[in-house]
Amino acid sequence: MEKLKIGLIGAGFIGELHADVLSDLPTAELAAVADLDMAKAEAFGKKYACDCYDNYEKLLARPDIQAVYICLPDRYHVEPAIAAAKAGKHLMVEKPLARTVPDSEKIRRAATENGVRLMVGHLLRFDPRYVQLHQQIEAGNLGELLHIRVKRQNPNIIHDRLKGRTSMLYYVGIHDIDAMLWCMHEEPVEVYAKRVAKVHTEDCIFILCSFRNGTVGTLEFSWSLPKSFPTGIWSELEVVGTKGAASIDNLDQGLKLCTDKYSIPDTYLWSKYNGRRLGDIREESIHFIDAVLHNKDFLMPVGDAIKSVAFIEACFESIAAGIPIKIKAGENV
Repeated sequence: MEKLKIGLIGAGFIGELHADVLSDLPTAELAAVADLDMAKAEAFGKKYACDCYDNYEKLLARPDIQAVYICLPDRYHVEPAIAAAKAGKHLMVEKPLARTVPDSEKIRRAATENGVRLMVGHLLRFDPRYVQLHQQIEAGNLGELLHIRVKRQNPNIIHDRLKGRTSMLYYVGIHDIDAMLWCMHEEPVEVYAKRVAKVHTEDCIFILCSFRNGTVGTLEFSWSLPKSFPTGIWSELEVVGTKGAASIDNLDQGLKLCTDKYSIPDTYLWSKYNGRRLGDIREESIHFIDAVLHNKDFLMPVGDAIKSVAFIEACFESIAAGIPIKIKAGENV
C-alpha cells in the first residue's frame, strides 16, 4: 500500500493526537517530529518510533518527507508553513490557518507558488453530525435558512492553561464560525461583537452577524464554566429554515460516568479505545492523505478557512469600536 511520509512540527496536545492517528494509519508513515523542547521531541521519538529534532528546519531538510503537519500554537503558523511550502512539502495546518487574513494569504500564496497542497484542520468538516446537517441543508430539506445559532462553552481551566496567549475565537470559537459559514450559501457581511472580561482577559464573546440574503446568525462563546463542569466542550448548532429546522447539541454524547466526579467523556472528536485514536481527527487525516496521494480535492477549501479568519478580524474590530463592522474578504476567498 502506498504511504505518505509525514513530518510533524509541534509536540504539544494536538500534535500528540495527530501522532496517535498517523502512527496507526496504513497509508501514513510518521517519519519525524520537531519541537523546540527537545525532551518532548525525544519522548515522541521513543513513543512513535520516529526521528526527532529540536527545530523544524532540520525536519524540512529531509528529502524523503513528503508532507508536514503544523501543530504549533496559532501565533507561530506562518514562518514554518511558508518554509515547509518552499521545501516542497504538502501542508496540513491546524486551525486557524493564521491570525490575520494577510498572514493566511501569505501561506496560501507560498503553497500555490511552490506547487504543494494545503489543507487547514477544521475538524467539524469531518464530524458525522455536522456533515449530516450540512447535507440536509444542501439537499434543500430545510428550505431557505432564516436564522442560525452556534454556541461553545468551555471550563475556565482552558483559559488558565493558555494564560491569555490566544483568544477564544481562535482557539475554540473558530470551529463554530466555520460550521456556521459552511451551512450558509450567502456571505456574512457584518458583525456586531461584545466581549465581557471581568475575571479573565476574555470571559465571553457574543456576536450578532448578518448575511447578504438577510439571514441572521448569533454566536455565543465562553470559557468561564467552572472547572467542575462534567465535560471540556459544550457546543451547539441550530438552524431554522422555511421548510424545517435542525440542531446539534454535543453535551450529552450518550456516555456518562460517575466515580469521584461526574463526567461526560468525548466520544466523537478524538476518543481512544481498543488501542486506537478514532473519531473526527482520524477521518481528517485519512482524507488529507488520500487527497494528496491521489490528487483529489480537499473537503476543506483554503478560501473557506480564510473566511473564518476574516470573520474573527471583524469581530475584534467591532469589540474595539463598539459598533457593527463590515467584513473584509481576502484576495480570493
